[in-house]
Amino acid sequence: MQTKAAAEVSTLAEARARAVATTAGVTLDAWRTNTSPCQGQRGEIADDGRWTLSGFAGLPVPPADQIATLRRIRDMWRQQGYEITEDRTFADGTRGAVSMRDPGTGITISLTTTASRDRVALILATGCYRPAAGEDPANA
Repeated sequence: MQTKAAAEVSTLAEARARAVATTAGVTLDAWRTNTSPCQGQRGEIADDGRWTLSGFAGLPVPPADQIATLRRIRDMWRQQGYEITEDRTFADGTRGAVSMRDPGTGITISLTTTASRDRVALILATGCYRPAAGEDPANA
């Protein structure tokens, strides 16, 4: 497990989210992040300072373009060597989801069309890190 400064991980996460928005041809709306303690396989909370970052945003993709946009982003991820962990169109044929995992960094990104069809929700999660000296992102 690597030791990372929260600002370094936040910058990397935002760059990944912006790359998705750029590929979608839209702005990254209301990007926000939070840090939290890492969880074990049985849901136990790490008590040694290990932490993870989550990021959230909306992509204002018009309803008629959402499925094509998800496919375009999926193709970009494949070209970059990321593992596609979900790729589906919902039963109504107008909504869908695509997710990836970057084996090099452990970052995952999930994109899902919203029920209101006004945007695509972006959820990003990083792997776990040890805190940099003087930081405590697990309890921020």
